[in-house]
Amino acid sequence: MRRNFVDSQFLCKWLFFAGAVLLAFGSASQHPQLIYGIEFTFTNIFLLMLVRLYGIRMVLPVAVLVYAVSIFIYHEPSYIIIFLFEVCWIGLWQMRRQGYLLGPDALFWLCIGAPITLVACWFSGSLSLIEFIILFSITASNGLFNTLIAEILVNYLPLGRWLGLVQDKPLKVTFRRVLFHLSITLIALPFLMNMIINGRDAYDVSTRTTLQTASNTANSIKGELDQWKQENVLGVQLEGLIQIGYLQEMIKRNTTQKLFDITITNKQNKVLATNNKEAALTREQPQSATLIDDNYLFEVPAQSIVLLPTQQWRNAHYVHAVSLERIPLVISVSVPVKAYQEQIFREYIYQLLYMLGNITIAALLAWVINWWLGRSLMQLARSTTNLPARLKQMVPLEWPNSGILEIDSLTHNFKDMSQNLLHMFQEASWMNQRLQSSEKKLHQLAYYDSLTTLPNRLQFHQVLSGLLAEDGDHNERIAVMFMDLNRFKQINDTLGHAVGDVLLQKVAERFKVIADESCRVFRLGGDEFVFVMRYETNHAPDDFAKQICNCFEAPFDLEDSSVYTTISIGISLYPEHGISMGDILKKADMAMYVAKEQGASSYHFFSQALEDSLNEKMYLENGLRNALHDEQLFLVYQPLVSPASGKTTGIETLIRWRHPKAGIISPAKFIPLAETSGLIVEIDLWVLREACRQAKDWQDRGFPKIPMSVNLSAKQFYRTGLLEDIQTILEETGLSAQYINLEITESVFIKHMDPVIETLTQLRNMGIQISIDDFGTGYSSLSQLQSLPISVVKLDRTFIQGAEQSEMKSSVVKAVIELAHSMGLQVVAEGIETEQERNFFTRLECDELQGFYFSKPLEVSIFEKYLITEYSQ
Repeated sequence: MRRNFVDSQFLCKWLFFAGAVLLAFGSASQHPQLIYGIEFTFTNIFLLMLVRLYGIRMVLPVAVLVYAVSIFIYHEPSYIIIFLFEVCWIGLWQMRRQGYLLGPDALFWLCIGAPITLVACWFSGSLSLIEFIILFSITASNGLFNTLIAEILVNYLPLGRWLGLVQDKPLKVTFRRVLFHLSITLIALPFLMNMIINGRDAYDVSTRTTLQTASNTANSIKGELDQWKQENVLGVQLEGLIQIGYLQEMIKRNTTQKLFDITITNKQNKVLATNNKEAALTREQPQSATLIDDNYLFEVPAQSIVLLPTQQWRNAHYVHAVSLERIPLVISVSVPVKAYQEQIFREYIYQLLYMLGNITIAALLAWVINWWLGRSLMQLARSTTNLPARLKQMVPLEWPNSGILEIDSLTHNFKDMSQNLLHMFQEASWMNQRLQSSEKKLHQLAYYDSLTTLPNRLQFHQVLSGLLAEDGDHNERIAVMFMDLNRFKQINDTLGHAVGDVLLQKVAERFKVIADESCRVFRLGGDEFVFVMRYETNHAPDDFAKQICNCFEAPFDLEDSSVYTTISIGISLYPEHGISMGDILKKADMAMYVAKEQGASSYHFFSQALEDSLNEKMYLENGLRNALHDEQLFLVYQPLVSPASGKTTGIETLIRWRHPKAGIISPAKFIPLAETSGLIVEIDLWVLREACRQAKDWQDRGFPKIPMSVNLSAKQFYRTGLLEDIQTILEETGLSAQYINLEITESVFIKHMDPVIETLTQLRNMGIQISIDDFGTGYSSLSQLQSLPISVVKLDRTFIQGAEQSEMKSSVVKAVIELAHSMGLQVVAEGIETEQERNFFTRLECDELQGFYFSKPLEVSIFEKYLITEYSQ
């Protein structure tokens, strides 16, 4: 069990690790975009969580792989590697000191993140203070947000204990830390969403504004060119200097501010006129274009690897291109992103400053609230520290007053509890004095039986274990005699428990007389006693056991009556039968049950044969639980024949067990085990169902409709639901009730006779026949049978054996049969084995005969052949 738990925990640990790594890769491919290359990444949430749980040694290779994929496959800016440095920093910090992540991460961004960002801006080709501030602010905010979420997940979810990564108690989280996390998270999340939304809105606004400006300018130039005469159009086609001058002049008139560039090209993309030749040359370089609207493009210089996310946007342009139909010209209006980028960056910086201010206010507010709450809580904690010890020493306590209702209520509760504890300590002191004065009495109660004053079970265990542990004379051996009074429960039930207690006292007095230093007696409980005897000669235990039995020859005087009782003694010897106390007691108990079966006052020594027999019973009982479900049980069938015709008039169903190892096991062995274990109820129902099914099958196949007899245990009648179960079986198999004969023994009526008779009457009303089996071996007489709802009496073989040879026994059997017939009962003689027995019971007019003379119990296929042979004659 323990190993399976460890294996499942190991599997969960690595499945969680793999899942977090997959989430890290997934987040590396999907980044929420803000504007102009600035974006948020949540990869480090999962990586920092893994660092905290698994350590930097396991996570670092994964982190390197994740960011390598981001740069070389997802083409992210190389600047994103700063988050890899953040993972390394946090990992190294955790190796030095386990704790919270947010403080070390803030130190990273101040001491390492800012210089790295500044150097990256320098090497990217343009050091802009605004660009540096916005890039560092958003990146640092991104990193701190990731660390905050990772810290919250690790601190408030017991992932380490779930995955078996930590064995000690979880890290305690202070109230101040919880309040800080809650305040910062409630502010940071809305601002994050607001920045994403505002970034997209700003991008849309700048795009629409640029489109409108570029469209108006291009349409203005197009309107002028549409008024040109044909000779000017021809001059443009010939690239005449005059017409090109006109175009340059036209561009100049439409360029009121240096906010955009205008370029006019021919169909071969040759520049004919422009207001910015450098921009025109730059646009001839490879560009990555994105179509925004009809004739409206967004162009970014094409670079495979960039350093900063804002680097490509420095030379990015909005381009509106209009192609003229009458004149083979293309008018391009290019608006650089720089015209809007700096303004939007400033707005973002203002938002970040606003968020920082709110976070600072929230942190201060959380600190003030924490100070206000914490002061009262700390005072209460100081007052309740070592409270029991201080109360024992009667140290006066000072309880704080608080303006917070809950804390004030808690203080009052502690105050009341301390008063109760003080009172309890005073009572405990008084009780301790009484306990000390009662030590001898407690010892008596602990080690001696209060009823008989004999040593009790606890002292018995101590004495026996001490004897077994002694390194004394090995010639001295030990006998343990386990005793149980016979019929003690019957005496208790009939005469009362008070009389039973007196009997136990009388028995203890007789045991005290024969006990001595070498043979001590103990009462284990109830009616169980045990002698522990030290002896040297082999016959000593046998002699002493006889002496114990002699104690029960005389009656016991119990108040107004005298009672005879007997005792059963089981004896085990040390070291012959075992060297441990458990073995010796178990084997003495086993021997005692054998003695109880012998009756009267008797004793029995343990033997290996006894243990083998009990082990066989246990083996069969354990196997019996699986026999029914594994189809090891099967039915055999024995005919009941008519004395007159010799034809089969009934069939008795009998159960057999084919054990996979022991072979065929006799019902005489396993039926008593089924009775004691309670399995007989389930086995009986299985036999009845199988018998009904087989009878219905034979009827459907054309065999004679012969009643089927099935034995029912007495336990069936001491439970509810028997009638419903039989009705269900008949409905399931489709067999009519008139073809079922239930055989019961006389033991059914030993107790609860009236309910049993009521159940049998209901079965008779259903059409089912009832038979008394093994008549003559139980407690009933024929005079009692007339009050029972039965129709058949089956005479047991022990009752009729040798009746044809004994005149007295013959007369008794004849009288029983005649009396049964006079009561309207049919009589079946079972156990017919000879021709003489058959002729004898035929003359006595028995209704049916059964026995090996006609047929042994046969399996189904052989019995079918028997029926076919019989009815074909």
